[in-house]
Amino acid sequence: MANLNQTFIAYEGPSLIDGQPIVVLVQTGSKNRKTGDMVQTYILRSDIDPISASRTGQDSSICGDCIHKGQPSDKAQGQAIGRTCYVTLAHGPLGKWKAYKRGSYSSISGHKDIAALGFGRMVRLGTYGDPCAVPNYIWESLISRAQGHTAYTHGATNPMPQDIMTSADSLPMAESAWNRGERTFRVISALADIVKGKEVLCPASEEAGKRVQCDKCKLCAGSSVKAKSVAIVAHGINKAKAKAMIGGN
Repeated sequence: MANLNQTFIAYEGPSLIDGQPIVVLVQTGSKNRKTGDMVQTYILRSDIDPISASRTGQDSSICGDCIHKGQPSDKAQGQAIGRTCYVTLAHGPLGKWKAYKRGSYSSISGHKDIAALGFGRMVRLGTYGDPCAVPNYIWESLISRAQGHTAYTHGATNPMPQDIMTSADSLPMAESAWNRGERTFRVISALADIVKGKEVLCPASEEAGKRVQCDKCKLCAGSSVKAKSVAIVAHGINKAKAKAMIGGN
């Protein structure tokens, strides 16, 4: 198994969303306070840095139609207008992209070697980026020998509902997914928005007292987990904007 915090290139090729070039970087360990020590995966445009991709709208290749990516800007610097995503681009994503462009990471391929990166570990599919931009076989290999995983998609169609949570930004979106037999991860504006009998509050959230980290919780693994869907109150540096966007639902 790879040493802690080594990073590898697991995929370079076209995005399944729009055919533009993307890269998948797999980091074998993490000190993330919310998720715990999980294998982290970054899905990035390979030809343009994450901040520029956000500003110009080219992050659609790895974010799809997610409402939290904001609107393209005509400015020469900065990120998208009204971006509400909790991921801070100037931290992990930009650092990973720069190291990738410097040639700091080795490529790895084939089921056996990719599976070895997740062996016996908890894996986070899409630390940044939507897993549905990437061919399923990459994720199937990565989680095949893992202890468990978390994954979310904002895609209109979830190609791996058995392994990936359907992200929902409104109650109607969540209800549609439930009717399809999918489990959802829904961003809400207040605790009162949780649908009793259908959803539980994310145990790793501030409102839940951060009583367990994602690597121990294991709820967010699609319909492979027989449990209620998960809801979380908008969080991160853009939480106020996110709450205003989704409103009460």
